[in-house]
Formats: sequence, structure tokens, C-alpha cells
Amino acid sequence: MTRTTSRVTAFMIFAVVVSFVISLAGSSLKTAVQVLFLPIADGFEVNRGTLAIAFTVFFVVNGLISAPIGHLADRIGAVPVIAIGAGALGAVLILCATATHIWVFIAAFGILGAIGFTMVSFVPLGVLADQLFEGRDTGLVYAVLTNGVAVGFIVLVPLWTRLNTVLSWDQILFGAGIVFLVVLVPLSLILVKTHTRQERVTRPRSTMREGVRATLTNARARALIAAFIACGVTMAFIDVHLFPHMHDHGVSPGISSLSVAVLGVLEIIGGLIAGRLCDRGRIRGTLTAGYLLRAGAMVMLPFFPSTFMVIGFGAVFGVSYLATVVATTVWLTRVMPPGTLGTAVGLLWTVHMLAVATGSQVGAILADVQHSYLLTILASAAITLGAVVIVAAQPSPDSKKTVVEEEAVRQ
Repeated sequence: MTRTTSRVTAFMIFAVVVSFVISLAGSSLKTAVQVLFLPIADGFEVNRGTLAIAFTVFFVVNGLISAPIGHLADRIGAVPVIAIGAGALGAVLILCATATHIWVFIAAFGILGAIGFTMVSFVPLGVLADQLFEGRDTGLVYAVLTNGVAVGFIVLVPLWTRLNTVLSWDQILFGAGIVFLVVLVPLSLILVKTHTRQERVTRPRSTMREGVRATLTNARARALIAAFIACGVTMAFIDVHLFPHMHDHGVSPGISSLSVAVLGVLEIIGGLIAGRLCDRGRIRGTLTAGYLLRAGAMVMLPFFPSTFMVIGFGAVFGVSYLATVVATTVWLTRVMPPGTLGTAVGLLWTVHMLAVATGSQVGAILADVQHSYLLTILASAAITLGAVVIVAAQPSPDSKKTVVEEEAVRQ
């Protein structure tokens, strides 16, 4: 191994480790507000529907900004995008903690928080995996990077639950913001500096319009994006309504935390398995199985008076959690032209987050009116089964075919 090769390998490992850590910490914004949902609502003296607006705005802005951020990652590289996001999240956490009015909190969390979170999450991470490894083991690398969110479930959710017994919600958010600014921002700047020295790639140049056109004219990409609506709808329940649903069914905080921890553990395992299967060319089967498991998990939700069902839900949903994300993203790497992947992944998450926003707000309204999440749960399960049908109808991607070869076949 030459000295140059050693430096490149060291940089790739360093970039993966740092990006993983930032991804893990980036989930703190959502997980903290998720766990502290009811205390925050009580603190501002508002009902669930009002506070849920913060998540709705967050999801809408996340969706709208995903494609531009994906395009930015295509143009300047994913590493600088992730570093900027780390700094933004630290500032947002402190702003949320010091907000004195619900609408200030909603604006900080929903708008600024969504921008920062998008810059450290699935869109740039997907581009980073493709840029670092150029199609070699992309699925496994992407699974590792996005497992930062899973580790966040395991580590951060119990942490917020524990801290909430001794600290107020605003103290918790403020402390998390300080950690970002003092630890993660300097770490991200080191990554950028190292990236600048190592980066020698001339990236394919395409405008955002060209990336959008390439995505929307690709039949497989359109189908994958349509199916991904199911991922968004079901994630809305996890992000916003899971803890209130468990509270309504009398599930203790300890069991709630255990269920989410199980979800996180199985998310890690499921994501890594999905990544390896995708790298071996079993993309369609992996994605189909992921949606089937997701539908099965949603069907378990009405039976939450049973502790077994609470833990079982965490396990089944956890296995499917990243499987749909990894398989869909890897599939896009197989069918999108160079220089357009970030835009395609961004559009994927645009539709996903709009689905999350709809599920979040509709679920909150139905909960306030019907005092139950049953209709939301059944609708989510039905939409997920529809995704199974869409994916199963698609031709299986061949990992050995290049985009150019696929275009030749279509012509």
C-alpha cells in the first residue's frame, strides 16, 4: 500500500467515523423534543395539536430543503454540508431552549432546526457514501452512516427520559446545544480541513433542474419515491405520536424507553443486513421485506395494553426502520446518472417529509377529536401494503449494470 493510498484510506475511515458521530448527535433535536413532547406542551400551556405544528413545519421545511441540499452535496461535496449542519443544530437547540413563546419555539425548531437536521442526515450521508466508495459496498457504508440515528434511539432516548426526572426540558435542550458548539463543531471543522487536503475529484456538473428532470423522467425513481410515502407516514407516528400513544395506553416510561431501545438495536442490525443484501444485488427483495415488516409493526399498535406487544412493536419496526431507507437509496445509485444522485435522494426525502408532515398533523387532529390513534394506525398500515405492491412490480436492479447500459437498453 502506497503512502497516498494510506492517506486516502485514513481519510475515508475518519470521514465515516466523524459523520457517524454527527449523525448520531443530530438526532438529538428530534429525539429530545419527541421524548419531551408533553412537558414542552405543558410548559407553553398548549395542547398536542398546537405543539404538533412544530413537527409539521419541521417536516415540510425538511422536505422542501432536501433537494437543494442534495444538489449542494453533489456540487461541493457532502463533507462541507454536514459540517455546516452541525453548527446550525447547536444554535437551534439553544434557541429552542431559550424561547419564551410557543411560536418562537415552533419557528426555531420547525424552520432552522429542519435545515440543520437535513444537512447532517440521510440526504448528504447517501451522497457521502457514494462519493467516498464510488459504488463499492455503498449499501453497507450507507447503513453504517445512517445507524447514527439508531444509536441515537438507544443512547439518547433513555438519556432524555432520565434527565427529564431531574432537569426541565429547556435545561436539557440548552445542554445539548452547548455540546454541539463545544465538541461537534470543532470536530466537523477538522473533517472539512482534512477533506480539503484529500479531495481531488472533479465532480460531474449538472444544474438542479437537470437533476430534477433526470429523476422525474426515470420510471424506477418515480416508483421508488411513490412507495417511500409509506415510510414517511409510518415515521410520523414514531416521531410524534408514539410516546403519546403509549401514554394513552398506560405504558410506563420504563417500558416505553425499553421499546424504543429495542427498536434502535434492531434498527442497527436490520440496517446492516439490508446494506449487505443490497450490495449483493438483492435490493428489490430487501425493500419489499422492509415494507412488509413495517406494515406488520403498525398492526401491532392497537394492542399496546400488552407489554409484550409494546416490546414486539419496537423489534419489528426496528428491523424495518433502515431497510427501506438503505434499499431505496442504493436502488437510486444504480439508476441515476452521475452528478444527479443528491438531487434524486433529496426529492425522495421531499416526498417522504411531506408525508411525515401530513401524518403528523392529521394524527394529532384525530387524536384530539377521537381520543384515539386507531384510524391513523389502520390508514398507515394500508398505505404501507400499497408500497409493497409498487416495489414488487418493479424490475429488479442489476448492480453490475451501469446507468449508460440501462439507458441503452431503454432506447
